[in-house]
Amino acid sequence: MHIGIAVDGSENSLRAVKHAIGLAEQLKQAPSLSLINVHLSALISPVAKGIDRHQIEQYMDQIAEEELKPARQAVADSGLSAQVIKGHGEIAPTMIDIIKKEKIDLMIMGGKGRSSLSDLILGSVTTKLISISPVPVLVVK
Repeated sequence: MHIGIAVDGSENSLRAVKHAIGLAEQLKQAPSLSLINVHLSALISPVAKGIDRHQIEQYMDQIAEEELKPARQAVADSGLSAQVIKGHGEIAPTMIDIIKKEKIDLMIMGGKGRSSLSDLILGSVTTKLISISPVPVLVVK
């Protein structure tokens, strides 16, 4: 079994990581774990015009590394291991691409992430992912 865990640096996503660890410890055969961090691509913003693409991607990767630190630590403290997957683009479709490419069997994510204002306007990433995911999505509150 391959479990993907959405990590955005929020307390809710860290709860999802801890829930996935607990689930993994209960399974007879240890699953593969993937910590998945996706950022909306800053390259589509008008602000990004004229800024070097490589610089923007490096900056986004630095942010991702900070967001992933507590999740990596929780996994390491449990004695398990996880691969890290970073993506850039529209969040839900990018996560779907990762789910398909990595052959993930179950996605685990927090109920609320880093952007509550956009949740009001666009609907949450969680809701979008649940509606379009080809695999089950477990939402941890």
